[in-house]
Amino acid sequence: MSTRMQTALGKWQTIYEIGDDCGALGLPAGIASEFARLMLAESDIHMEESNGRTEFLGKQIDSFLAKFSEKAEVACALGSMAFKPYVSGDEILVDMVRADRYVPTAFDTNGDVTAAVFMARKTVGEVYYTRLEFHSWDAAAKSYTVENQAYRSIGVDSLGVSCDLSDVEGWEQLQPHQEIENVSAPLFAVFRVPASNRVDMDSAVGVSVYANAVDLIQQADEQWRKITWEYDASEMAVDASVDLFDFSAADKKAEKRLTLPKGKKRLFRKYDFGENADITKMMQVYAPAIRDTSLFNGLNHILQRIEFNVGLAYGTISEPQDVEKTAEEIRTSKQRSYVHVSAMQKALEHALRQLVYAMDVYATLYRLAPQGTCTLACNWGDSVLEDTDKEFQRRLQMCNAKLLKPEYLISYAMGCTVEDAAEYIPEQTDDGGLFSGGGF
Repeated sequence: MSTRMQTALGKWQTIYEIGDDCGALGLPAGIASEFARLMLAESDIHMEESNGRTEFLGKQIDSFLAKFSEKAEVACALGSMAFKPYVSGDEILVDMVRADRYVPTAFDTNGDVTAAVFMARKTVGEVYYTRLEFHSWDAAAKSYTVENQAYRSIGVDSLGVSCDLSDVEGWEQLQPHQEIENVSAPLFAVFRVPASNRVDMDSAVGVSVYANAVDLIQQADEQWRKITWEYDASEMAVDASVDLFDFSAADKKAEKRLTLPKGKKRLFRKYDFGENADITKMMQVYAPAIRDTSLFNGLNHILQRIEFNVGLAYGTISEPQDVEKTAEEIRTSKQRSYVHVSAMQKALEHALRQLVYAMDVYATLYRLAPQGTCTLACNWGDSVLEDTDKEFQRRLQMCNAKLLKPEYLISYAMGCTVEDAAEYIPEQTDDGGLFSGGGF
């Protein structure tokens, strides 16, 4: 990984954690969260066949997906996430390794990672233990190699000196070197955000979903600070002479403390106008006009530019009522988001299929499940582009007009096959009904 990529990755992580100059609005986390939601919102991921092997792997995948739904936002923010399965008892668990916790070291001609180094760390007292786990797949020999090396240090920023795996509780069962034969693909998978890498065009490493909008995000935060400052600066106040206030009894001689009406300390501001001050100027109201409209308009234009740069539809983070109004413009805006999210779903599906293959290899190697074919089915839905409520109403009208069979409407609404939908249709009576043509 080049120095530029390491620097960019550190920047994406910093602003995601609401630090640096991008913390006022929390846009990095919001953008990553929105992409993760759109990517997984209507997903239906399951094993197709019905046998002992798919039943076992299906449970492992379901457990993984439940946890990944919480980590998907981090994967979108940092540009990638590695899925590294391992056997624990009679289960196959999955380590979800953040982009800053692994380094890809080799790629194939398709840009898929074939070798990587994964880092794990434990702290015992004031000593830091770091384990580097090297994974490498030899396509020609169809062999897979895993190596573990442990290090001990007294500082968090260094590896320190080499030590034995048995020195660390929980690592003593790990093998320093292991080889697996007849492996057709790496035994780990990498989900990578499918966006052009403008940081390093020679790199196959994934980039953050907001990589093309970091500067705009900083501008939006600066604009937000201007808005909050405008409200603070425009807060109503009464400028009054100190002669108009009562001194507290204890400080009447010292003339240091003034008694103000309860809860009004922010409202009254005291000044010494002098003995010869104009009586008409001894109390003035400070209430300037707030310029929030123009400031909010400026912020909204920045937010719309961010939406365009990251591939979100207008109105996702900007004000919806201020975006384009024509049907074609709205569809074009939604289509931009749909295309980008669809590409992310395909990238995730590719990684999940690779993960299932790795799980399948481990299930055979450790004899965790009977032999059998296993195929992963991924259905993602298309509500990013399509308004499902409007589409349902359109199909319902076609049904009432006898232009569409009821089972096709039910199949669309329930997400089942047409054959299963036919079982949901109640017996028709003579008094009309939903599918009798009479409508409601």
